[in-house]
Amino acid sequence: MFWLRRPVGNRHATPSVADQGIASGGGGRRSLGRAMGDHMSVSQGSADTAAEQIGDPGGPMNICIIGSGISGLSAAFYLAKYQNVSITVYERSDVFGGRANINEHGEHCPRVFLSDYECLFSILRGVENDDGVSIYDTLQAVHRYCHIEGRGWVEISHLYVVLARELSLRERFKVVKARRTSPLVAAQVPGANENRYGSIRNFSPLSLARVMTNLRRSTIAFALGGPTDDFLISPWVRYLEKAGVTFRKSHRVDAITPLPHGVSVRSAAGASAFDAVLVTAFAPDLADLLTASGIDHRVKVLDYTHCKCLTLALNPREKILAIRQLALYSREGINVVLQPDHSRCVVLCTRPLSTDVSYVASRVRDFLGLEHEILDIKVRDNRRPEEAIYAADYLRPGAILRQCRPHVYFAGSCIKNSYPIDSGEGAARSAFDAVQRIQRDYRLASRNAGPRASAGYSRPESLARQHIERAVRQGGLA
Repeated sequence: MFWLRRPVGNRHATPSVADQGIASGGGGRRSLGRAMGDHMSVSQGSADTAAEQIGDPGGPMNICIIGSGISGLSAAFYLAKYQNVSITVYERSDVFGGRANINEHGEHCPRVFLSDYECLFSILRGVENDDGVSIYDTLQAVHRYCHIEGRGWVEISHLYVVLARELSLRERFKVVKARRTSPLVAAQVPGANENRYGSIRNFSPLSLARVMTNLRRSTIAFALGGPTDDFLISPWVRYLEKAGVTFRKSHRVDAITPLPHGVSVRSAAGASAFDAVLVTAFAPDLADLLTASGIDHRVKVLDYTHCKCLTLALNPREKILAIRQLALYSREGINVVLQPDHSRCVVLCTRPLSTDVSYVASRVRDFLGLEHEILDIKVRDNRRPEEAIYAADYLRPGAILRQCRPHVYFAGSCIKNSYPIDSGEGAARSAFDAVQRIQRDYRLASRNAGPRASAGYSRPESLARQHIERAVRQGGLA
């Protein structure tokens, strides 16, 4: 059982009323006191036992992070920069990584990092592998290819075809038009498109405008040289473990109960008490957790986007692997990220005529000019709620709960942040924002002397420019 320890200095300073979404009618202190009084009615039993175990005023501040996705790992990275903080990460799955994990069905999606991922890049620069090389330095520029009728595969300098200067306006128009397939052609394709797509109605006009603006800004992409677990998640977890972070996988959180001076976290192993909890669960899981905890909330579960992903092991003798460069091939709503060093590719089916495995595999074979049998195909349908792509307006952290619950914080790519789309960058930025609120509420002190900027991220243009310049020096861009 974890013990909830009393704070050093202002450990029990309550979060600001504005951040926690308290209605302004009753006044700050009075409303906060009434809300804290309501905490004990949320759940009794194990929560009462946890509340009795408060003690050891000189011990570290205990913080629980629920979820080990990019947001959870980012939050742990930031919190580890502060003194006298004990961090425990709970992950319900038997593998870490959240939607960036690899399970028995393969990758969740091709792991691509856009050039404007300044927050995530700043973290990865500080996360070193066992050989001392940072994850950031292992990223490689992706060569982007578009198929043009009469020309074949053409390398372009922009992620999006309509903005590629290598193509004429006519060619761009033809590529866009080619995505609109007639019903007659679609009827000749085996199987059907079994993906599910979120509604554009989930977005406000302002959100859609921000997304479109971001498409113009994200010119190039980078990717990992091999499996996400080997190149990103496992090195990240090992780095954090060395920094003192405790990880618990296969550890599903059943409920959280706010207490007067902390939060009780209940799982199959029992109830543990923490000074604060940061929930990084994806929107459907967040709604389920709050409902199971008896906490009134405003999280609506909408129709999100679910796209099938295939992980293909290729024969090392394939000619295309001899190019030795990461490449992205997109055609007919099928997106292939080739990783030659590991003789494999990851295929995301966004808008194909069919998601039938044999059909997609045959199209990939044609795209890449494969001459040998595909050695292995792993198929991940991504149909579970926690595997979706978030396609809706962000959840505002101060408006998630209908009533103030101090010591409970939220982060994740579905939580409002300064990046416009569901992504690893959005997850990292929301984690940064949440940790800044925790730092302010509990007056955490940085381990490093001087300003606390070490916990922040660099200016948006600086890291992106550095990474682009490095890619150019390596000959990674057209």
